[in-house]
Amino acid sequence: MKHISVNRHNVPRETFSAVDDLVDKYQEELKSFLDHLLWWNKRVNLVSRSVSRETVWEHIRHSLLLSQLEVFLSADLIMDTGTGGGLPGLPLAITHPKKHLLLNDLVTKKCLAIKQIAKKMEVNNIGIVDGSVEQIQQDQPFLLISKHAFKINELYQMTQHLPWTSMVFYKGEDLSNELENISAPLEINSYSLSTEEKFYEGKSIVVVNRL
Repeated sequence: MKHISVNRHNVPRETFSAVDDLVDKYQEELKSFLDHLLWWNKRVNLVSRSVSRETVWEHIRHSLLLSQLEVFLSADLIMDTGTGGGLPGLPLAITHPKKHLLLNDLVTKKCLAIKQIAKKMEVNNIGIVDGSVEQIQQDQPFLLISKHAFKINELYQMTQHLPWTSMVFYKGEDLSNELENISAPLEINSYSLSTEEKFYEGKSIVVVNRL
């Protein structure tokens, strides 16, 4: 696919250190989010019921890696679609109170749970919209993000009419089966998260830019 270029990068150790500093700064708030998420997960299936508290904490840290990339830093409005239990949107909103995030999920009861979590925690820089991302009305340019909810080609087809500037996915490192049937020219930058930490083995953050 000559109209799609894929560039691969390695995320340096300094990026993980910066995220750890962010986690330390907002540790009380992030742990409160974790508590609320696990409480609601017993009532609404937001994340896997079998997942441990420690693993969910790693997913929160994983969510914050995007905050170190220029594509996030330069965005005024960020939409997290397929947010599920509020990942990555709520941790990003908690740690970046000057950003505005719109959280979207197809499942209404998940959105209601996230809304209650945000209200309880007084996180005021988010909006929450249920329903298909295809039906969202948005005129302002925004950064579109998603954590494991969509394949690249699926979300592109669903949102190509929307004014997103870039799409960001939390993915594995093999994208070969996710780029079929996209006819538009795209530039893709894949940032490998593989480090000595087992949790990040084979993971990457993928940034899709329109050309």
